[in-house]
Amino acid sequence: MLKRLPLVLATAAALVLGAVAPATAAGGIDGDKGGTTPPEVTPGSGNGSIQVVITQSTSSGGGVVTTTGASTAWVAPMCWFEAGMTGYEYYEYWKPGGPARESDTLDDYAYQGLLNPEYEKYATDQTGYWYDPTCQFDAPASTRGPYILRESIYVPAGTPPPVAQVEIDPEVLARAARDAMELPQGELRWNPSLDGTGATVVNAETWVWLDGGAPTVFVRAEIPNVLAATVTANMTGLTLEGDGAGVTRCDGPGTPWTAGAGNPTCSLTFTRSSADGTTSLLPTSTLTATQNWTASWSTDADPTPREIEGDTVTTTAELPVAEIQSIVTRR
Repeated sequence: MLKRLPLVLATAAALVLGAVAPATAAGGIDGDKGGTTPPEVTPGSGNGSIQVVITQSTSSGGGVVTTTGASTAWVAPMCWFEAGMTGYEYYEYWKPGGPARESDTLDDYAYQGLLNPEYEKYATDQTGYWYDPTCQFDAPASTRGPYILRESIYVPAGTPPPVAQVEIDPEVLARAARDAMELPQGELRWNPSLDGTGATVVNAETWVWLDGGAPTVFVRAEIPNVLAATVTANMTGLTLEGDGAGVTRCDGPGTPWTAGAGNPTCSLTFTRSSADGTTSLLPTSTLTATQNWTASWSTDADPTPREIEGDTVTTTAELPVAEIQSIVTRR
């Protein structure tokens, strides 16, 4: 699986979604307020803010696409509503003669009528909370500015947190898809493969391919009926390395050997036997195959591919290498 990356990124391309405020999924500021601070999230963590459906499929060519798995993930928004002070705390802080009024700047703020609406109404309530508009530190100004100007909302105890307009960056979905991607490892096959031992032969061109792999993988992360991003990964090369055979680089996973086939698309030649003369069993040479994958992402609304980090996958096999002795007799 690809290494996990942070899911919260700030770019200009954001989508406004009508969704339940993250308070329904996050634990709050101190764990008991039903707050909306989005935690660091990973696929399957269950404690994010917006649920995403992730599906993975593969293509081996010929237009056949096979779905190989499905899961859910949670992604954090760029902006949300966060639980702040209780009604009592807010009133005590901002009331005439309260701590805030000792600052000329804050006193002017209150004098301009910018305090939360009807805050005196909740002056004695110590169980309800003000929910304030909040954004990630690196949210773009075009998103942060309008969001922060929204009015705070008071939520009495026992009342569901507010339904909020949540900002989701499409690249957040792409990162969630990439994080969930599982690249196929495949199984190494080769020919010659002598009956009984599976051995190849010294100085014979050994035809190698990956069996059970797929050169293309798709992972789609979707907020159903709202937004989706798809990561497409392609295997762009295979590097083979074997004891006594050096290093060979191939353009793809190799082509399965068949009787009467032409030239191999991926092969290497062993120059020495793996036998060491100390046992009747046939020792092996380790064959290592490293797949190189590149990846890009796009959305349904904009199919233009954008680069995203690729990865490598390593597969190994123990390969006996036999030396065939020929005896010539004269008559």
